[in-house]
Amino acid sequence: MSLLGFCQWLQDTNLGTALRESQYMFPIVEGAHVLGLAVSVGVIFMVDLRLIGIRMRNEAFSDIMTQLEPWSLAGFVTMFITGGLLFWSEAAKCYHSTAFRYKILFLLFTGINALIFKRTVFPKVAAWDRDPSNIPVRARMAGWCGIVLWSIVIAFGRWTAYGLK
Repeated sequence: MSLLGFCQWLQDTNLGTALRESQYMFPIVEGAHVLGLAVSVGVIFMVDLRLIGIRMRNEAFSDIMTQLEPWSLAGFVTMFITGGLLFWSEAAKCYHSTAFRYKILFLLFTGINALIFKRTVFPKVAAWDRDPSNIPVRARMAGWCGIVLWSIVIAFGRWTAYGLK
């Protein structure tokens, strides 16, 4: 079975059809997706703004991460599950959408950025935790990359939702 064939099959399953054709379920799932996105990315932007030294300069970065990471993860899990359901309901449309492909590509890049930050920069946070003038270049770069990449993901997500190729 080809990838397009799989997407068509997935979309045509009972769940895919029910989600797509329901008067209430598709808007509820889409609304939850947008709310999950707002929570997750909103928190990520706050953390990234601290990394680049624009906001919360007097707060320890580790304190910010400790307080906000659970919110970001909850929003991301919500966004991931509801995004999967939205894909399920319109998989063939997404398959043909260049915007959707770019959205997934840049979503992968955001994950790589976060992974690199967590593995290489965050373990050394004690050296710059409370001193916003001492934030390493790699931490600032991770913050800027996060802001730019998530903005691109959101833009392509909106582009996908409006059916533009």
